[in-house]
Amino acid sequence: MEMQGQPSGVLLRTIVIGLTAFLTVADLFATFFRLWRAYNVMPAAMGFAVNSSTMGMAVAGLVVSLFSQHINRRLGILISLCSLSIPTALLAIAPDLTTFTALRIIQGLCMASAFTLTLAYLGEGCSAADAGGAFAAYITGNIASNLIGRLVSAAVADHLGLASNFYFFAALNLAGAVLVYYTVAQSFPMMQTGPVRSARRAGFPPSRVRFPD
Repeated sequence: MEMQGQPSGVLLRTIVIGLTAFLTVADLFATFFRLWRAYNVMPAAMGFAVNSSTMGMAVAGLVVSLFSQHINRRLGILISLCSLSIPTALLAIAPDLTTFTALRIIQGLCMASAFTLTLAYLGEGCSAADAGGAFAAYITGNIASNLIGRLVSAAVADHLGLASNFYFFAALNLAGAVLVYYTVAQSFPMMQTGPVRSARRAGFPPSRVRFPD
C-alpha cells in the first residue's frame, strides 16, 4: 500500500481502511437493550448471550493465526464478511436464547477471521513508512464502531423494530464485503515458492491495496 502522494489520495485510503474496520465489527457493539424482554429472560442471561460472540472471536483468532500462512487474504476476508451476514440476519428470527447465543458465537468466528486477516494483509502490504497510518486508521474504525454501532442500532430498533435491526446490520456486513472486493487487490498466502517468496524476502510483497488516487 503506497500511502505517499496527494493529500486527497491519502485521506481516501484512510477513510476506506477505517470504514472496512467499522463494517467488520459493527455487529459486536450493536445495542440489544430490548432483547431480554423479547426472550422473557433476566438481563444477566441476555448479557451473557450477547457477549458470547467474544468466545467465537477468541477461537477464530487462534485458528486463523495458526493457519494464516496458507490463507488467501482477500478471499478469506470476503468469505468471512459474507458469512457474517448470515448469522446476523438469522438473529432476527432466533426462536430462543440458546439459538441466539449460538448465532452470536458464529458471528464472533466470522468477525475475528475478517479482522485478523485484514490486519495481516495491511502488515504485509504496507511499507514501513505507511504501516503506522494504515493501522491507526483501522483501529480508529474499530473504535468508532463501538459508539456509532450502538447509536445506529438503537435508532433502527426504535423506529423499525428489533428484527429490522438485525437485517440492517446484515446489510452492513455485505456492504463491507463489497468494499473489500473493490478495494483490496488479489493477495497470496504467505507460504509461496519461487518468485513470490523471493519478492517477499526482498521487501516487495505481492499483496497490494488498490485505492483510487
